[in-house]
Amino acid sequence: MASPLGVASPWSTLPFDIKPDVSVYPDGVAKDVKTDSAQAEIFVEFKWTHKDDPFCDIYSSKRPCCGQTHQSFLRNSKAALDSLGQITSYAAAHLGAQFRTHIFSVFIVRNKARLLRWDRSGTIMTEAFDYNQTSHLADFFHCYSKATPVVHEIDETVSVPTSQEARLARVALQLDDSVPLVRLSVPCGNPSQPSQLYYVVPTPEIALYTPPGRATRGFKAYDILHSKVVFLKDTWRINLPDIEPEGKTYRTLNAANVDHVPRCLASGDISTAEHHATKTSLYTTQAWARATHCPLKSHFIPHRHYRVVLDVVGHSLVKYSSSYEMVSAVRDAIIGEFL
Repeated sequence: MASPLGVASPWSTLPFDIKPDVSVYPDGVAKDVKTDSAQAEIFVEFKWTHKDDPFCDIYSSKRPCCGQTHQSFLRNSKAALDSLGQITSYAAAHLGAQFRTHIFSVFIVRNKARLLRWDRSGTIMTEAFDYNQTSHLADFFHCYSKATPVVHEIDETVSVPTSQEARLARVALQLDDSVPLVRLSVPCGNPSQPSQLYYVVPTPEIALYTPPGRATRGFKAYDILHSKVVFLKDTWRINLPDIEPEGKTYRTLNAANVDHVPRCLASGDISTAEHHATKTSLYTTQAWARATHCPLKSHFIPHRHYRVVLDVVGHSLVKYSSSYEMVSAVRDAIIGEFL
């Protein structure tokens, strides 16, 4: 299966270097391709000594922050933490360069392997198993090769724009032919318009962040239906009952005619919760689960894939042309926030 649309990102310079030992690519990718997070399916990392293994047998320890005893399977040494940071950077680059709901990776130390599943809430990891004595590793790759694109973590709401859509978008967004484009769907929420609206954006630039979190990405987007440039925000909102989706807040402010607030053109949860909601938090209470977190300081927060489209495309505040422009922007933001 191809990575989303099977296109390489033009953003070849990453904010960090990644050199996984094995990169698994789908059919159709050039055989001489170098490490490319925008096209890879799975990264595999090998370590030859146990001191480099970030994972170990479960042990009990006391947290200095709260004094409570907790269970952990993370090895506390510099070499182990370096390895953990290394594979986390691979996951960050992988998720950041593509439109994926989650990803898988494989970590191997000599004859033992672990499978890892990463999403915006956390990571689920298997126990170590001997891949020479069991078929688990072969079974994983066999099942992965037979799975559907959705199970493959691919965001099915991302598609290829038509040639006409791409041509119009390049003119409106001032992009040349070297920048690959994708089409994103966003729920409209307006009964007088189609249920889904479509926007053309350039492929994402890899951002420097750890996989858990909202993973917010902003795009200058071309609105296909209305033939205009808008701002599209792709994010993983916190999925808790007392936190309202951003689009609902914008619509409430718009309905009240609050000044200096962008108008929400479209917003909503993407697709269904079956594949566009995080799963890590669902397994923390299972009998087999061992969570490496302090119950008083953190927990695994559920997230839901979400997009919102606004009618104002801003620019970085550090690019203001005068002190008056900067102060005016801050003033307008305060008015929109509190009045």
